Amino acid sequence: MKKTHTSLKKVRSEIDKLDDKILPLMVKRSQLVENALELKKLKSQIRDPKRIKVILDKIEKNSEKYDVNKKLLRSIWKSMIECYIDYENKIFKKR
Repeated sequence: MKKTHTSLKKVRSEIDKLDDKILPLMVKRSQLVENALELKKLKSQIRDPKRIKVILDKIEKNSEKYDVNKKLLRSIWKSMIECYIDYENKIFKKR
């Protein structure tokens, strides 16, 4: 169910509250990515196109339960994955 607000200030306040909830999850995800990177022996292990497709397809499928733009969420997830891949590539080069 969509909750509508009558002021931009209230909407932004709700976004800020969500950001506060998302941050600890992103920290945990980042830690897991770093742990996975430690286990990768080859640079070629950083990008796994099959896994990326599975993740993005799952996000799009699970988004169907909500009144939301599925393609937008897929794009956001893809951007996040690409940021982690860029990070992993930089760290891997320093080994």
